[in-house]
Amino acid sequence: MATNDSKTVLAQDLSEAIDDLQIALTRAADAATRIQSLMPRVSAVNALLDEIESVIQSGRQGIGARGAPAESITRPTLVPNVESLSAPSDAATDSGWGAQEAETQQPTPNAAGDLICFRLEFQSSGGPLDLRAVDDAVGEHPAVRDVALLDYDGRNATLKVWVIAGTSPADIQQALSDRAAQIFGDSDVTIVALEDAA
Repeated sequence: MATNDSKTVLAQDLSEAIDDLQIALTRAADAATRIQSLMPRVSAVNALLDEIESVIQSGRQGIGARGAPAESITRPTLVPNVESLSAPSDAATDSGWGAQEAETQQPTPNAAGDLICFRLEFQSSGGPLDLRAVDDAVGEHPAVRDVALLDYDGRNATLKVWVIAGTSPADIQQALSDRAAQIFGDSDVTIVALEDAA
């Protein structure tokens, strides 16, 4: 009688173990199905991360090729050299601004307080904005004494500009706008001077 009871208990235990195993296998199959259904999403996320990394690397290489913005916009001291302002320089004449314009826009300031500060905004709607071209164009103007980059995102750049007294922000904006085709080529670039935002 004891032997029969033992066989019955063993058969019951074995049956329960088989049931537990079947339940575990079913859960494992369900989990595998869920994981498989998530694979396309994981692949899409990986592709997006790869694309973001590629864009960041391209941006770093582009900045490296042009030079760091902070270094490319370095200018002389904010206190102008009075002797150098007495006559237009050869560099100003050769840069395309013209000797007459250089003479009319170079009054002689006697202190740093004679400088006027304002913001210039450049916006490109035809492609990436060449920061080097912006820097060179502003820096070549005979009335400009210093430039600082405030913001740049590839298509827009905001610069803080110091010019000698007697030159208005509108004068600088107009001079740059007149030469926009020469400076930026086929790119459509809008230039705005903000007098009250400096």
